[in-house]
Amino acid sequence: MSSAREIARRVIADEAAALGQLAETLDAGFDQILDTILGASGQVVVSGLGKSGNIAQKIAASLTSTGTPAVFMHPVEALHGDLGIVTERHCLIALSRSGNTEEVLRFVSHFRRLGGPVIGLTQRRDSRLAELARHVLLLPDVPEAGPHQLAPTTSCVLMLAAGDALAMALLHRRGFRPEDFAQYHPEGTLGRRLLLRAEDLMHAGAQLPRVPADAPFQHMLLEMTRKQLGLALIVEGDGRLVGVFTDGDLRRVFERVPDPRELDARAAHARSRRAPDAPPVPVSTIPPHLPAVECLRIMQESQITSLVVADEGGRPIGLVRLMDLLKAGLG
Repeated sequence: MSSAREIARRVIADEAAALGQLAETLDAGFDQILDTILGASGQVVVSGLGKSGNIAQKIAASLTSTGTPAVFMHPVEALHGDLGIVTERHCLIALSRSGNTEEVLRFVSHFRRLGGPVIGLTQRRDSRLAELARHVLLLPDVPEAGPHQLAPTTSCVLMLAAGDALAMALLHRRGFRPEDFAQYHPEGTLGRRLLLRAEDLMHAGAQLPRVPADAPFQHMLLEMTRKQLGLALIVEGDGRLVGVFTDGDLRRVFERVPDPRELDARAAHARSRRAPDAPPVPVSTIPPHLPAVECLRIMQESQITSLVVADEGGRPIGLVRLMDLLKAGLG
């Protein structure tokens, strides 16, 4: 008597074998299906009933997110008003294991009257769906996996894989890039990595701790405390950046200068260098359109926790912190 674990392994093995058969059966007819879908100027309608309907919903979502606009339509709801969206610009992908599901066949018949071409996904070449469809993506006619071979298992896996194959092949034919994918997934990890720019995350305007180079030391200290970003941006009279004065610089100034109140912001910045006789550190800034993921790389390689965003004239307009990047999910 088989154990539950043995049954589970056999189900997976049977489904894997069926997928291998599906891969081997794809022929020039698959290319014709791709041509038909690409030639449809409207949405792709995907439909099925029961478990096939669940798979159809996933296929529609995968197509939509990879550059082929698609919508799921329930075959029964279609016959009670949803057919109103169908025009000759649409094509239909209809899923039915047997190819003889009555509700799906009725929908297909009315779709043919109103819309464009029909593509059938079925295991039966001699089915009514295969007769009605312009193209058939024929699935291997293998039994369902599992005891009694009754529950939809292998057939669902095959439909799902066929849908993924269509979506990825269409993606390739369209020249769909990661940047395009990110446009449809702006809040996903890839979307954030490809779309977010420094200007999207920077502290700017009244949040920016900016002080004139000739401002008294106390004024700079007050600005750092008020803005709570752990630093101050020291600028010339024309707004160009002189340097960044951090909490660490503040500690070094107190260690070296008996009365820092005698200093202005420029002098405090000069006295705060890690080695008192070291040459001034070149001021580096980033443009506002720099990808946020590139900001993260710079911070990690330079072992710093913030970057100054400047305009073309070298005037600071924002500040991006490591904490901001991590909160955005880029870490």
